[in-house]
Amino acid sequence: MDAAKPSPGHEISICFMDTVIAFRVAYVYENLDMTIQCKVSITGIVQGVGFRPFIYRVAKNNNIRGYVKNSGNSVELLLEGKETDITNFLNTIRSDHPPLSLIKDIQIDPCNENKHYDFAVLKSEKNGISDSVLPPDVAMCDTCVGEIFDTKNNRYLYPFTACTDCGPRFTMIKALPYDRENTTMSEFQMCGSCRNEYNDPMNRRFRTESVCCPDCGPVYELYKGDKKISSENPIKDAAIALDNGNLVAIKGIGGTHFCARTTDDDAIIRMRNILRRPNKPFAIMARNLNAAHNIVHFSKKEEDILLSPQRPIVLLEKKNLISSLISPGLSNTGVMLPYSGMHHLLFNYSRQPAIVMTSANIPGEPMAIENKDILSLNSDYSLLHNRSIRNRCDDSVIKLVNKKASFIRRSRGFVPSPLEVNGCESTVLSLGAELDVTACILKKGKAFLTQYIGNTLKLYTLEYLETAINNLIELTGTRNFDAIAVDLHPSFSTGRLGQELSTRFNAPLFKCQHHFAHASSLMTESGAKRMVCITADGIGYGNDGTIWGGEIIAIDDGFERAGHLMIQLMPGGDLAARYPARMAAGILAKKYQKNELSEIFSPYFENAELDIILKQIATKFNSPLTSSTGRLLDAVSALLGVCTERTYEGEPAMKLEAFAMKGKDRVYIPVIIEKRHGIYTLDTTRILDCIYQAKQNYPLPDIAASAQAAIARGLCEMAIRAAKDRNIDLIGFSGGVAYNDAIVRIAGKMAQECGIKFITHTIVPPGDGGISLGQAAMVASS
Repeated sequence: MDAAKPSPGHEISICFMDTVIAFRVAYVYENLDMTIQCKVSITGIVQGVGFRPFIYRVAKNNNIRGYVKNSGNSVELLLEGKETDITNFLNTIRSDHPPLSLIKDIQIDPCNENKHYDFAVLKSEKNGISDSVLPPDVAMCDTCVGEIFDTKNNRYLYPFTACTDCGPRFTMIKALPYDRENTTMSEFQMCGSCRNEYNDPMNRRFRTESVCCPDCGPVYELYKGDKKISSENPIKDAAIALDNGNLVAIKGIGGTHFCARTTDDDAIIRMRNILRRPNKPFAIMARNLNAAHNIVHFSKKEEDILLSPQRPIVLLEKKNLISSLISPGLSNTGVMLPYSGMHHLLFNYSRQPAIVMTSANIPGEPMAIENKDILSLNSDYSLLHNRSIRNRCDDSVIKLVNKKASFIRRSRGFVPSPLEVNGCESTVLSLGAELDVTACILKKGKAFLTQYIGNTLKLYTLEYLETAINNLIELTGTRNFDAIAVDLHPSFSTGRLGQELSTRFNAPLFKCQHHFAHASSLMTESGAKRMVCITADGIGYGNDGTIWGGEIIAIDDGFERAGHLMIQLMPGGDLAARYPARMAAGILAKKYQKNELSEIFSPYFENAELDIILKQIATKFNSPLTSSTGRLLDAVSALLGVCTERTYEGEPAMKLEAFAMKGKDRVYIPVIIEKRHGIYTLDTTRILDCIYQAKQNYPLPDIAASAQAAIARGLCEMAIRAAKDRNIDLIGFSGGVAYNDAIVRIAGKMAQECGIKFITHTIVPPGDGGISLGQAAMVASS
């Protein structure tokens, strides 16, 4: 085009991301350059991640005039400049955006407003289209770590140091847009120095809402018992208390940890008594990667996860150089690396290579976040700060299963970043099941899961769930729901809460079968259209009123139960879950007579209790029916003497997995599958009987390994047959048993050898922590 002839109103066009956009010339400057204007809206993870200062710098580098601002749920720009400069600008923000940001969409609309003479960062607006993507918390960056150990820096030894690339976000935020007045940092007035950094677009703390320093930010204080003690350096004195064998409760960014030395059996026993966790594994924090090397084995992939900005707990094979009481009976230990300034300073003062750091809560209840609640935990010392925690957020937990990262808990560092859900435009709220609960808001093709909530049998945890839902509703700008989804189980407290929310929002309530929701969750995260899914776990209310848990679910124009484990009695109901030898007796009752069962199980029970169990089996009184894989694994664990009492969820099966790692699959256990009324059934009585018989001739670890292998082969064989029946070429694995590496590996190899693709979860937990996603997707697509 002839540059000497343009005039205002003349139309030109530019091409961006294969889209041609037409503009009208806004102005013609003295040098006859054509100037165009456009408004740009960018959605994704673009608030609280240094996006506006990045935009400012790119605009200045490309001679762009106009402005940038947060607009409720997105970043809004007005750009004015030459067509080549605007094209370069748009391509740069698409390709070189900040590492913690994620661009979902860029909308460009030509405009013709008043002339701009510079580029500015404007105050945020509160409007928007209510599909916000919120920033998660991330670990302190290396630059900030360097500052807190730089004697010449004004933030020397200051634990709350942060910048645009790191620090708390979700745990501070109260409302959108993500500006300081909408966070818990609004309680702290910035000093002049911090305000200068905050207002300087070229500074890495520009618009960092958590910016503060020792002169204006939060502070730590140290308590002994419930009495505050005078301390010039509370973190240093807390480290000394730890080194001297004391228990220290430490309030962090999104919650509180109970801490002790990793080699101090007495301190760990006291911690277990206080927290009422006799056997549940504790996590540890290692000083650095070298310290972790001395405690656990890990691969390059596991190392990368440890060092990631999210800094989750990673389950790693232990070397037994720490107290066996940290994760008794297990082959692995949860390890994480420091992720806050306080952690780095604590290790700077402590002599410990690693510290036990477990969530400060009694079983089933939320982690303590209020100072008064932390002081009531009966630790020897408490290290507390005066910044409020708006959104409690437990540490995330990851385990490699079949060489792929699998979430056991998706929380800090990942929440509330959404998942993309193709083809779902409905707005649905789902509440999960009962244990390991998360809730989910599905809207406009995005699924927002809450942080880990826990066991909603507890009143405080149910209230926490409701609070987390209300926070997520506020932060996503959701006003109405098309549907509310809950578990099918008639007694779950989440179902009652769902009914209340259904009334509140005048939205229909849908009840989703537990294992269908597991399968739906895997379908949703993978984008699959047709699949046969192995859904194996401890418990889920079935469509027939029995307890499911070893299911083959075919998904092809609906959900169909295509197979399951043999239906077995649970003598005593919940007691059979707590004392799994009861479950073993119920399973073997199909093979042995009463007198034979009495002889087999006399080592496990007193005579009076055994008589009651045998009567329950004979009369089927208080003996619900189940096809649960979890209960079968528990029965194997009890029969082999690995674990005869469950003190936390999944304990017998987890200890069986660890025990089986010492053995090899060398005991012949037949896999017998029958098909009745079009549904495959795996004979689990035959499997458990073979295990019982093998005890006379084989090492117990070999039997354990062989038992797991037989269960894996039986589940996968049923899935393969169901897939071939329906001409489906994809098998998935979901449910809590999907954390068992041996079972998943064997099933995956078996499916692939048959030419069938095999998938597992990598984005949400395969356990009940991911079930809310499946519920929401089921309802949205119905």
